[in-house]
Amino acid sequence: MKSKKIMHDIFQNLEIGIGEVSKLTGVSQRQLRYWETKGYIKPISDDQSGVRRYNLATLYLIVFIKEQLDEGFTLSAAFEHSKDIRLKSRIVHQFFRETFDDVKVTDSTKGYGEIDLGEFQAEDGSMHHFKGVVDEKGQYVKMDG
Repeated sequence: MKSKKIMHDIFQNLEIGIGEVSKLTGVSQRQLRYWETKGYIKPISDDQSGVRRYNLATLYLIVFIKEQLDEGFTLSAAFEHSKDIRLKSRIVHQFFRETFDDVKVTDSTKGYGEIDLGEFQAEDGSMHHFKGVVDEKGQYVKMDG
């Protein structure tokens, strides 16, 4: 899918200056530079004029860390929590990478649908069909069969 690659390239290559990042997130430029010295964030460019630029992935990380700080976590704890979230996100992304073809929209006005997760065999040998569902009851899994 060409659009998927384009969006990935935009996500990785779009550069946002430190001033704009500071304005968007409420994290001062001084704090951002401090986070860099601690190794929590890394600019994608720091040209000879000293202008730092960040990609969208780093912007998301900055927002996450700021949110954790606002909730009372220390900077190091916020960063450690971000590593856990990023790992879980990669696992979920990998799991669902090809499943968009297996999503059935059941109510487009309310955003309800089902994700077909396929068949599996239970310990007793019986076959079941497994689906993830989002509907008026919330989000849950269901088995048919």
